[in-house]
Amino acid sequence: MLAELTGDDLYAELIMLRSNDSRYFVVVEGVADVAVFDRFADLSHCVPTAAYGKESAHTCLKRVIADGFDGVFAILDRDWVDLLPGDLQDEKIVHTDYYDLDSCIFFSEGTYEGMASSFCAGGGFRVGANGCTARELQSICVEMAFPVGVLRFISERDSLGLNLGKFPLSEVIGPDFKVDLESLLRITLSRTKGNKVLLEDISVALHESLKLIKDKARYCAGHDLAKAFSILIKKRWNGKIGADVVERSARSSLDVENFKKMSIYSDARKWAEGSGKPIWRI
Repeated sequence: MLAELTGDDLYAELIMLRSNDSRYFVVVEGVADVAVFDRFADLSHCVPTAAYGKESAHTCLKRVIADGFDGVFAILDRDWVDLLPGDLQDEKIVHTDYYDLDSCIFFSEGTYEGMASSFCAGGGFRVGANGCTARELQSICVEMAFPVGVLRFISERDSLGLNLGKFPLSEVIGPDFKVDLESLLRITLSRTKGNKVLLEDISVALHESLKLIKDKARYCAGHDLAKAFSILIKKRWNGKIGADVVERSARSSLDVENFKKMSIYSDARKWAEGSGKPIWRI
C-alpha cells in the first residue's frame, strides 16, 4: 500500500504535516534508509521521511523546489549521477558516495570485517589473518558484484529494460568467485519480459565496458555486495546467512565514526548552518 504512494501524495502529506510540525523533513528513498538515519538524526529538529522509491522522491522534490517549500531536503542514492543524465540535482539534495547507502556501509571501515568474524566464528575466519583482511573481503565481493552492476548500467544507458532486480548472483558464481558472464547474460535475458535484446549484442557491450571501467566500486549496488558477501562466507568459512540479513546487520553495525566520514553527513549539515537547529545529533 505505502509503496504505491506517489510523489504528489508525499508532497501533500508534507504540506499537511507542516501545519503543526516545524522540523526539517529529509526525504529518503525507503524505510531501510530511515532506519539508518533515525539513529543519527536530531529528531527534535529533523524527520527522515521515506518516499518509497527515487521516482516518487524526485516528483515530490520537483514540487518542493518549484513552490519554494522551506525546510524540505533529501538524501538519495547516487545510482548513476554524473554517469548518466536524468537525476534531479539541487542544493536541497545530497547523494551517497557510492551507488546507494548499503554500498556506502559495505565500504565503511571494519563493518563487514566485523560481521564476517561474528558469522564465521566456527569456520576459521580470523580478523587480519591471510585471506581475512577487510581489503580481501571487499575485493572478492566487488569482483562478484561488479559485472551485474555494469550490466545494470548498460541497461539504463541504452534503455534496454533488462530485469536485474533481485538478481540470483549465486547462480553465476564459479568456485573461484568469478562471474560466468555468459550465464549472467543468459539468465538476465530469460528474466526480462518481452526481451528483444540479442545475446551477441549485449555480450559485446558488456565485455567492452568491463575492460574500460576502472572504478569498479562505483558500479556495485549494496544488495549485490551483500549477496556476494553471503556467497563468500558460505563457501569459504561455512557462514550461513542470507543477503537480507547481511544488509540489516550491516545497517545496524554502522557506527558514528564511519557515518561521520560519509559525505552525506557533512553535506547535509550545511542545510542547517546558522539556524541553531542541527540535522544530526552527533
